[in-house]
Parts: sequence; structure tokens; C-alpha cells
Amino acid sequence: MEASVGPALRARPIALCPVRSRIKTQTRLPVRRAGPVAMRACAVFLIVMVSWWAPPAAAQPADAVGALLVRMEQALATGADAPTLLPLFDEGADRAQIDAMADESAGDRTTRAVVRERDRQDLADGVTRVIADILIETAALAHVSTWRLDIAPPSAAADQSRRVRAAARLSIVDGLVRLALSERQYAVRDLHIRGEDLDVAIASGVAYAAEVRGMITALVVIGDGEVTFSPKPESEKGQLRLVAGDEVLRSKVSRLFLRVNPADVAQHVSLDSLKPMETDRGMLDRARRLFGDQVGQSYSLDLNDLSRETWNLVPPIGDLLVDMDLARFGQISYARSGGDSEDISLFDRKRRKNLSVYTSQRNLAMRGTRRYNEEDRLDYVVEQYNVDVSFDPARLWLEGRADLDLRITSAAAQTLTLRLAEPLVLRAVTSDEFGRLLALRVRGQNNIVVNLPDSLRRGQTLRLRVAYGGRLPPVPAEREAVTVGQQMLSEVALEPEPRFVYSHRSYWYPQSSVTAFAKARIRVTVPPDFTVLGSGIPDPPTVTTTPDGRPRRAFTFRALQPIRYLSIAISRFVQVVSADVSRRAATATDDAAASPRLSRSGEGVFYDETSVEMWSQPRQTSRARDLLDTTTDIMRFYGDLVDDLPFPSLRLVLAEDTLPGGHSPAYFALLNQPMPGTPFTWARDPVAFDDFPQYFIAHELAHQFWGQAVAGENYHEQWISEGFAQYFALLYAQKVRPKETVAGVFRQMYRSALEVSDQGPIWLGYRLGHMKGESRVFRATVYNKSALVLHMLRRLMGEAAFSRGLQRFYGQSRFRRVGTDDLRAAMETEYGRPLVRFFERWVYGADIPVLRTSWEQVDLVTAGADGQAPAGSTLRLILEQGPKVHDVPVTATIVYADGRAEQVLAVVTDQVTEVQVPATGRVREVRFNEDFGALVRIERKR
Repeated sequence: MEASVGPALRARPIALCPVRSRIKTQTRLPVRRAGPVAMRACAVFLIVMVSWWAPPAAAQPADAVGALLVRMEQALATGADAPTLLPLFDEGADRAQIDAMADESAGDRTTRAVVRERDRQDLADGVTRVIADILIETAALAHVSTWRLDIAPPSAAADQSRRVRAAARLSIVDGLVRLALSERQYAVRDLHIRGEDLDVAIASGVAYAAEVRGMITALVVIGDGEVTFSPKPESEKGQLRLVAGDEVLRSKVSRLFLRVNPADVAQHVSLDSLKPMETDRGMLDRARRLFGDQVGQSYSLDLNDLSRETWNLVPPIGDLLVDMDLARFGQISYARSGGDSEDISLFDRKRRKNLSVYTSQRNLAMRGTRRYNEEDRLDYVVEQYNVDVSFDPARLWLEGRADLDLRITSAAAQTLTLRLAEPLVLRAVTSDEFGRLLALRVRGQNNIVVNLPDSLRRGQTLRLRVAYGGRLPPVPAEREAVTVGQQMLSEVALEPEPRFVYSHRSYWYPQSSVTAFAKARIRVTVPPDFTVLGSGIPDPPTVTTTPDGRPRRAFTFRALQPIRYLSIAISRFVQVVSADVSRRAATATDDAAASPRLSRSGEGVFYDETSVEMWSQPRQTSRARDLLDTTTDIMRFYGDLVDDLPFPSLRLVLAEDTLPGGHSPAYFALLNQPMPGTPFTWARDPVAFDDFPQYFIAHELAHQFWGQAVAGENYHEQWISEGFAQYFALLYAQKVRPKETVAGVFRQMYRSALEVSDQGPIWLGYRLGHMKGESRVFRATVYNKSALVLHMLRRLMGEAAFSRGLQRFYGQSRFRRVGTDDLRAAMETEYGRPLVRFFERWVYGADIPVLRTSWEQVDLVTAGADGQAPAGSTLRLILEQGPKVHDVPVTATIVYADGRAEQVLAVVTDQVTEVQVPATGRVREVRFNEDFGALVRIERKR
């Protein structure tokens, strides 16, 4: 997401989505994509609008300052030169500033100019400071600039007119083009449009082009053709099989719209296949309708009150966008966005689903590895948030101010991209260093782009102050929460108590475009009968009033440990009971004290104690009281596993819902309590463990360690959060539940994982089940399969090595975004052997191996009066698998003729593995994987 475009119009052009382009002040406009799904939608649906902290003015105010701006607009519209602008400036004004404003004009090519006031501030000595946007249009080109105008006090003249004392251009959005489809019609014969893994072949038809300075940048084609899309990654082939029934997508195409940088046209389009012909007016009208529908959907700016026309940008060199109407699949968009980590996508526009997303061969070769960290695309890190919001539950209205303390991490940065929920109005963006700043809002998305007047270098710091507000309904936590699938059986019998949760995907405060770790302070003001729980150590609530005198309560939270994102939950919560969790510190006589504490190898603050508070809605207080012992026991158990408690306090909140589940941001966790008479059933969900009632609380509390203290570096690594949380819950089940119950949990995990094994590997993350909207596929794979993979790894390495590797990985990864390779490296260090194949097969691959098993008993000697009881024998276990070898530790249950049974572990690491174990009697049968601890299919060899 770092490529930026050069317009064909000026020396350094700009671009918007589908790339992560960056607007350099004075030259470019940056927009970055929001997330894996939104990123791809951006390639097709992005419209950007200029957005200030105040609603745009439809006309200048009727005062002396407004009148001056009107005169300025009129002068610029005539193509004003410096002498023409001179009467607008005060005597003694810097001539260079007058010349700079004259340079805004396009001279006699100017067709329209607009000056819009955005902000006004009274300074000393009667000077008025105005921030204004200026648009200059020609027949085909335009640019927008932001100016700071210091306007002198009223003159002594009778009209009290005012003039500009000083002027400075703060930023410019350059390279805007007004695209129009030419009437020139081309006959199409065997046209090919090619991108990586894409081939569009049009046997016959017609084409029309839109040009920039005589060079093609857009193309409309209507005709008969065929599309072939054949991704190279095996995981993407698998995803296409689910949609198209084949690993190659083929379909008839009737029309398409293409955007490309003019320098790349010949690379992607067989121009020799286009021959000029007489224009068919009816066909031209069809093409123009398609062009009109599409041209505003990509690389397009909505300039709001500056211009109602559609202005476009030139795509970056190397990028390609092809929107196609396919007979089998409807409207499909192919995008090559060179600046993204995963720069090739195929997007279903109607269903808003990603059919395919992956890294191009070029970018993969440059990167040298499939892994990537989303933080690498940032120009900055947020080191501290200070968020102060008021919330009105009746209107779902947020009014907030936020300070973001930033540190620049790129070589230089002149623009900063933030996220803020699209329904929220941006009221102001300022900084102590630069004052008020120009902000660009991405319409229909959550992106805000802030322009800086000067470039900041690596290591420099900046405090951004953002004011915002608006109506914002809560958004489900989605992939950051555990939920279950459901089937509705009846109407709701009892409505749950309302609650309002603003968390990861709500974007309720301005934040980094990547959920990177930062410290924070949160202050939330609500009506007096509401309580707020949030990410951080709570201060005692305080009583305050609104400007009109209404009583309010303010709740403040301080996140002393870094957190990925800020969360708040608002309802009529009450505190029920509390306790402290203390872990016994290792002493000099302990074995643990004899070796380094691997979990504490990194920097930061570590805890052996944490305070636990139980909160609930009023009808759940009894249940909350009952769960205190379970909560403290789980936290102590998990703390012992990793030798750390990540946060100094935890609040567990029981909240009413129609479904079980929960959400666990840093410092607190929500646990859903299904209401009596709930209309849903979830019995067949992969994570509905009926005999393990502590499952949901065990899973959610594990997220304080996995997901909050340690997080994946991109969506592919979501299994690090969900898999470890699920496995920790499984380990807790082994601690507190009967063996039969634990066996049932293993069986359910095993069966659910095998049932959806054809849907893709763990590494696909949220995309599992995404195309068909089947969230159970995600839970069966990323939750259950991941937990079983960790279980197999533990058996493969041995208990002691796995425990050390777990603590090493946790210690090295605390408050960082990490990947599978980091886990593998930590485990290899403690295991002493390579684990590349294990992770390649089980995390990056989707295959479930078939083990063909057989056994025989070999008697060594025979003793006894009847000669029947073997004095000694060996049992040979033979396990065979296909040529694609998996490392699989699988149990063998040996059943003797006298009814005795014992279990041994056979570690399968070759195509044929033989394990010899001593037998203590005549063997009647051997049953493999009876405990469902290995993800294998067993076949008995005849």
C-alpha cells in the first residue's frame, strides 16, 4: 500500500485506491486502504471527498472578509496574474506570496475558480486568519490547494474593505483530470487484456477510450469474450474451487471497464487489435452509460462544495483495474495494486466478497517471503492515545476529542492516514506545531488523510488533536469475538438488557490504520444511571454536568501496558465481587529459578499478581458471584503456563444476550449470558461444548494473553490469537473436567476440523467461510483445528520442550505483532530440531493425511507350563502415509486378550514409520487415534 502515482498531468502524479497511495503535500493526495475486505472493495468503490472540521459553506459569508474572498475567486477565474491580484493584498505584502497565488491560476486556460472559507480565527491587532480551499479548473485539468490567509484590519475607506497581509499555501492536491469517453469507436478483433494470472480475450466487439494528453487511461469494451483467472498460490486455487468448481475461473464476458496508467497500456492491452471504424451512436450511448456508472467508482474525487463534477486521478504505474460483467458470476473486479502486501485481488462487487487475495510474483520476489507485517506500511506509530468522549445512549451519539502522540518511522512523511468511523463528522484536526491541518475524508470508508505543511523525518514526534462527533451505532466485534452459529426456533421471550460496546471495528476514536500497540488514557462521560467499563486501570468515577446543567458521570481508564485497540462497554453494570490473583514467585530452590524466565526475556513490565472484579447487568449478579472462583482459577492457571499475567487488573462482565459468546479486549472481558427462552439453538456449532460449561469464559480469558498481549502481524496470523486461546481452554478442560468430557471435546474439535478441511488452510484466517457467509467454517478451522495443531506440536516436541518454547515465544512477543515464523523459531530453539515441515503442512496447507495402519506381535521366548504365555514379545506398529509427508504424533491403544489396555505414542515422520513397543501379554487389537488427538484419517491395512 505504498505505491504512489505519477500523474501524466504534472511532474509527479497522484493516485488513489486501489493502491495505498500517499499524498505528498504540494504534490500528492494519499489514501490507504482500511483492511483485508475493505481494501479490495476500495479498488472499485472508492470516492474521496475533501472534508474539514466544519460543514462546507455553500457561499461566502456576507461580511468584509467574505467579500474579499469573493473578489479573489473572481480574479482567479479570469486567469489572474500578479498585477491583477495586487489590489487584493495589503501594502507591503510580500511580492513572492502574490506571485505564488498567481501561480494557482492556469492563465487563459482557466475555466472556473472556487474559493471556500473553511476556518476563521481572530489574531492580535485586528488581523483575521482564514483557512481557505481554492479550486482551479481548466477544460480537462484541475487542482485544489489549501491556503492560510492573514487578512489585515478594515481599511479607512468608506467600504471598510479588507486585504490580505500574508498568504501561504499549506497543501495541494494536484493532477486531477476530467475524463470523458471519446466518440472515436474501435472495432475489436481478438483483443487481449492481460494482468498477472488474468487473461481477457475478446473475439469481437467495439471499444471506446478516455485519454489523458492523448494517451489512453480508460477503456470500455462491449463484445463477446472469455475471462480466465488462474491464481498461482495453492490456497487461492482451493478458494476458487469453492466458488467456480475449478481452480481456474472461466466465464463469458460481455462488457468491461479498464483503468490503467497511460505508460502501461501497451503492456496490458493488445492495441493492434483495435481498429478505428465508423461510430455507431446507439453503441456509443451504451458505452457512455457504462463509463458513467464506472468512472466515479475508482480513482475519483468528490470535491463536495468545490465542484459537483467527477474528477479523476491517474492510476499508479504498474496498477491495473478491470471491472467485468461475467455470465456466471456477475460483476467482478480484478485489481493489481502494487503498493499492497497482497497486491492482486478478485472481488465480487454484488456480494462484496473477496474471491481471491494474494501477493504477486514480483512483490513476492522482492519481499523474499510470504510473511508480512501490516505495521511495515505505516509512516508512523502512535505511542499514546488520550481520548475523551461523551455518549448519549438514547441517541447513540458520540462527541469526542482525541490526542494522538505520534512518532515518524518512515524516512519522511507529509501525510498521515487515520481511521475514524465514516458516520462520525470530523470537526477539527490540529497540532501544536502546525495549527489547523487539512484533512481528506474517504467517503464510504473509515479513512482520514491529514496533510502536514512540512515533511517530518524519522524519529520526529507530533501530537495530533482531533475533534469529532456523530451518531454511531455499536458494531459487532466480529473476528475479535467468539460467537456461535444459530438456528432460530421461536420469537424472543425475554429481551436482553441493552448494552453498547465500542471496540475494534467500531472505529469510535481516531486511530492508526493498523491496530498497533500503544498506551492510552480514556475518559467517557455518560448519563448518571449508566456505567462504563474500558481498556485500562479504572479511576474512581466523578460527577460532572453538561453545559446545560444535566448531571453526568465520567469514567477514566489508564492503559499502562500497551494495547492493540481501545474498547468501552456501556450499560447499567454493577460491581458484584472482587478478588486478587497471586502467582507464587519462583525461589532459589525451585527448578524454575535455576534457569532464566523465558517469558520475561523481552522489555516491559511483568506481573505476578492481578486484581479481578466481577461485574454484571442487574439480573446476572448471582451468576457473576458464582463465577469468581472459576475466573481466578483460570487466570492463575494461564499465568503459570506462560509465567506472566499481562495486565495488572481484569474486569469480567456478564451481559445478557440471545447467544453465548464473548469479547475480550485488554483489561476487561464480556461474557454473554443467553436469556431464558432464547429463540436460538446453537447445538451443532463447532464451539458449542455442552459438557464443558466453562468453555466460553476459559476462551475469553485466554485472549488477555493471546490476542491482547501477543497479536498476529496480519489477518493470516489470526490463528495465533484464536488457536492459542482455544488450546488454553482445552488445557483448562483437562485440568477441571472428567476424562470423558475432555475426550468429547477432542472428538468434537477433530470432527469439525475434518468436516471443513476442504475449505482451506488455517493461514487463510477470516477468509475461511467468508465467500459463502459460513462462519462455522472459520471457527472449525481457526479455533478447533489450530488448537489440535498445537496439541500435536506439544506431543511431537515433548512436554518440557513445548513448555519452554511456549514461554520463549510469549516472552519475545509480548505487546508485538508476530507471525508463524516467530513461533516456529522459538519452538525450534527449545526442541533442537527443525519444524519447517510441521508448520508448512499444518498451518499453510489444508491436506489431512491418511494413515494406513497395521501391527504384528513378535514373540521372543515362550515360557510357562502350557507354553501359551509369552515371556517376552515385541509389538510392531506400522504406519504408512502418502508421499506428502506430515509429522504426526498419533496414539495407539493396545488391548490385550485379558482385557487390559495401555496407550503409547507413535510419532510418524516418514512415509513409512515403524514403532516397536514391548508387549506384556497377548495382544487382541490395536486402535489408532482413539483419543482424536491427531488430525488424521485412519485406514486399516489389509
